[in-house]
Amino acid sequence: MNLNIENLVRSGVALVVGLPLALSVSNLSGVTTQLVTESLGDPTRDATYTAKEELAGPCIRFMLSKNDSKLEREAKNDIEEVVGGPVDYRATCNWVL
Repeated sequence: MNLNIENLVRSGVALVVGLPLALSVSNLSGVTTQLVTESLGDPTRDATYTAKEELAGPCIRFMLSKNDSKLEREAKNDIEEVVGGPVDYRATCNWVL
């Protein structure tokens, strides 16, 4: 096998020039994908964020209230109003908080 210095130098230059270029193109495509995803929005993420935002106050009141108190009943009513019907209050508030 004949080792040629010229071939080794050419391979080294190709590696030094090509590797950063390949890595930057790869990174650029990843950033572009992330930007497109964020700009379009995720309907599931948006809906859960809105629901959690609306339920945070009533859930805090529910979790901190005494059993069978007026505060607990009002918190349950507020939770039902947001959700649209009866729910498992403890599980719902654990999800929210």
